[in-house]
Amino acid sequence: MAILIERAEYVVRDAERIERDADVLIEGERIAQVGRVARENKSAWTVIDGRGRAVIPGFVNAHAHLYQSFLKGLRDDVPFVEWNDATLFPMARAIHQEYRAEGNDAGGYHWGILSALEMIRGGVTCAVDMNMNMDSVMRAWRDVGMRGVSALAVVDRWIPKVLLRDLETTKTETLRLIRSWHNVHSRITVVIAPSTPFLCSRELLEWSRDTAAEWGIGLQIHLSESRYEVDLIRKETGFTPIAYAHNLRLLNSKTTAVHCVHVTHADIDILAETKTTVVHCPKSNLKLANGFAPIPKMLARGVPVALATDGAASNDSLDMLEETRLAALLHKGVAEDATAMTARHAFRMATENGARALGIDAGTLEPGKLADLAIINLERPHLMPAHDILNTLVYCAKSSDVETTIIGGEIVMRDGVIQNVDERAAMRDAARYGVHLFERGKDLWRDER
Repeated sequence: MAILIERAEYVVRDAERIERDADVLIEGERIAQVGRVARENKSAWTVIDGRGRAVIPGFVNAHAHLYQSFLKGLRDDVPFVEWNDATLFPMARAIHQEYRAEGNDAGGYHWGILSALEMIRGGVTCAVDMNMNMDSVMRAWRDVGMRGVSALAVVDRWIPKVLLRDLETTKTETLRLIRSWHNVHSRITVVIAPSTPFLCSRELLEWSRDTAAEWGIGLQIHLSESRYEVDLIRKETGFTPIAYAHNLRLLNSKTTAVHCVHVTHADIDILAETKTTVVHCPKSNLKLANGFAPIPKMLARGVPVALATDGAASNDSLDMLEETRLAALLHKGVAEDATAMTARHAFRMATENGARALGIDAGTLEPGKLADLAIINLERPHLMPAHDILNTLVYCAKSSDVETTIIGGEIVMRDGVIQNVDERAAMRDAARYGVHLFERGKDLWRDER
């Protein structure tokens, strides 16, 4: 059945084009019309009243670690490297024990559902998930209606031995997940994610490159996130992490390079020339004290930039509206220049740039594009009056203002009600399982240390 969003106060087609008192007609999984829609067939359509509402492209969370939804609100008082040991590794140990040793992937379903619910409520229509890749996570996306990109993480060094698999097992499992999920479900795709150069041997980086090319899929990799990483890779290879990745032919228009905080002018030139998309995670970089990515310089050089929350352990939420606002504000302060970043720059990074980088035919509201969009209730005191609707959305709106989320032409949340799963039961079960994994991880880690 077609969906008509009728007489929306604003239709934000992209960061620059905004229409007033307009309709949006959705047929199947795609947008059919934007503007004035003839009403002859209205009785056969699902009609959503758009008065007092803004219709926007859905946010694209271009990088996250969804298992970290079980690690919110933890350590903010240790440096980056020590933070991994204090925060991530105990939970990872519990997950590996249950999944690898005991064959139980229930945890993935629970964090997959919990994180999808949070993002859908915030108008996120697509997310990338790196690490702890399991069939159950993708089953959760399928059940709730989320569009997801599973970034199949591969590592073979640096992390504690108890968390490592042998290289052949890693390769076999990665290929199995590609065959099982890539474009098998209409809203689920796969990329390969060699986590970062200091976690991957040259052999694994080259295998990732060649396998991605063979399957015609993208790569996602952390690059130049911390000074520790830059110093280590320089010592080992003589290159910066970005130059090293370029030397191994990992960088191209299908690659998303996450963070890119500590970069040189030459690094930025490489990113621009290879058309690699940088994924900016400002809140995570702040919490882990890794610094400020020079995003305005990248944009000026023509580097495509998308936006993401990173994992909830280093962000404490999956709130893309909050991330968009921070991105718009942060670089003004760092540069001491109010023009260094605008709301429109940040909004574009959070929507169309992320979609383009991931090969998702969405990100703007155009006839023929996938109907991935959110409807925001503007009848809130903090959103009135709206002098410039784009600025109002970026600087004033909250995720709780998102009223309806549509993904692939399916209403997955309407008037604040999740449509496909029992949200209360799903949250209760996920919270219980998260506590269980957290406590088990602490016990295992303490005993093994």
